[in-house]
Amino acid sequence: MALGPASFCVDAKTVIGVDPCVVERLLLDSGCFPLWHRGVAGVPTISTPVLQTGTSVEFFGRVGPLRFPYVTIVSAQEPGRKLALRTTRGIVDLLAVTTWAAVDGGTEVRTTVDGRLTAARAGLATWAERIVRRNLGAELGDLKRLLETGRFEFTVPSQLTAHPPRCPLETPPDFF
Repeated sequence: MALGPASFCVDAKTVIGVDPCVVERLLLDSGCFPLWHRGVAGVPTISTPVLQTGTSVEFFGRVGPLRFPYVTIVSAQEPGRKLALRTTRGIVDLLAVTTWAAVDGGTEVRTTVDGRLTAARAGLATWAERIVRRNLGAELGDLKRLLETGRFEFTVPSQLTAHPPRCPLETPPDFF
């Protein structure tokens, strides 16, 4: 029996006890990308120091002993609000949209992942959804832990926060 294409949607959120500018800066700092993305094996190749619309991220996805090549692009980046990543190569087509907003007690961060599989890979849908659900919850937990403990370093100068390295320019580049 032939299967048609399959899809799934996973949504998770957390409240992080820091200012939204700190969350945004970490999300957009390409050097911080592997710190909170589960399933990334090795060091990703990222085309720009700051994630912005059009930035490409190449990496090997990891599930147990298996490795899968992925290419992801930043399909949207709205300052102070949203980062969207879309796979252009991988075993599952994914669109991950992360939003953040100030709330009492810090910043609410929400990520929604839409997954799509071709008919040839539809049999992997349940497995892929389970992996995405597990990784997404762990990633938001890692993001929260990193930001609330301060156990990370920004790698790109910025004027978003007072944390080093700071952008020394009076007029910072448009992208950050």
